[in-house]
Amino acid sequence: MATQNPTREEDLVNKLKARFPEAIKSSKIEGKHRITIPFDKDKLLDIAQFMRDELGFDHVKGVAGVDDPTHKRIEVFYFTGSFSKPEIEDLLVVLQAELPRDNPTIASAVSVWESAHFHERETFEMFGVKFEGHPDLRKLLTLDNWDGPPPMLKDIKFPEMGQR
Repeated sequence: MATQNPTREEDLVNKLKARFPEAIKSSKIEGKHRITIPFDKDKLLDIAQFMRDELGFDHVKGVAGVDDPTHKRIEVFYFTGSFSKPEIEDLLVVLQAELPRDNPTIASAVSVWESAHFHERETFEMFGVKFEGHPDLRKLLTLDNWDGPPPMLKDIKFPEMGQR
């Protein structure tokens, strides 16, 4: 019985798992063009640098947060892509890290992917995620007089209209 050649998605996952066996335990190929890779948050910069330097993922398309109060965590997602390698420019690799909700902290990826700059600021502001080493971690979207908790946390209560 002949062995089937791995797809480029499987090949990429195998390279990441081989390089970071302790940090990457699972992956999900979600179709021909999308891969989600949960990883140990302490390995973000190592994984990002490997993806950029060895695999050609040269930018971040976005950074997002998801509040999961039931499990007392905030998930951070880095959506990575490539402009420099035509053979993978249609791939989207999503790096997923779980952070404790009471202290959501992770290294900033700006030193590897400059394009993460504003996306990390937005995730900081909306979800309270602290990106250690970010060069300018300050508010981006809310009004200057907003001093409440991060507005995308699920347990936040906003005042009724007209009750200020």
